[in-house]
Order: sequence, then C-alpha cells, then structure tokens
Amino acid sequence: MIRKGKSRAQIIAFYRHKYGEKVLSAPTAEGFNLLAWTMPFIALVLGGGLMVLVVGRWRSNAPSAPAGSTPTGEPSSFDPELRRRLENELKERR
Repeated sequence: MIRKGKSRAQIIAFYRHKYGEKVLSAPTAEGFNLLAWTMPFIALVLGGGLMVLVVGRWRSNAPSAPAGSTPTGEPSSFDPELRRRLENELKERR
C-alpha cells in the first residue's frame, strides 16, 4: 500500500474498515467509542453524587437529642426524690 502511494491514514482506514476497531491498539475517540471511553467516569461521578445525596438524607432524618438534655444523655433538670431513691437502691445492691 505504501508502494501504491497511500498515506498512513488511508492504510489505517482500510484495515479499520476490513477488520474493525480490533486492529487498533487503542480505539479512536469518535462516535460510539467516545461513549465507551467516558462511560466508566460518568458512572463513577453519578454513583458518587447518589451516595452524597443518600448520606445527606440519612443525616437529616437521624433523630436528634431532646431539647432539655446534656451530651451525656442526662436531663438538665431532674427530680431530687428520684435521684435519692436511685442512690438508695444502688447502695442496697452492694
């Protein structure tokens, strides 16, 4: 083909037409091949975005601490009588 005066692009086009994209070491980034090259990255971006949305919804629906409680879970105001009874019961178990 070189002796016949065909250019490199013409020779590659001939073999692509005859044998398909398999003859190339890397498919060209045109047409459907472009979609095949970009689809994995698009899927990763969409999957990551979906995960961010789901985690955001989970966090917004999570139960929060009651308004009158401290970080340890104890109420900020308590009944002294109940506290005394609890301490007495704990002493009796020892």
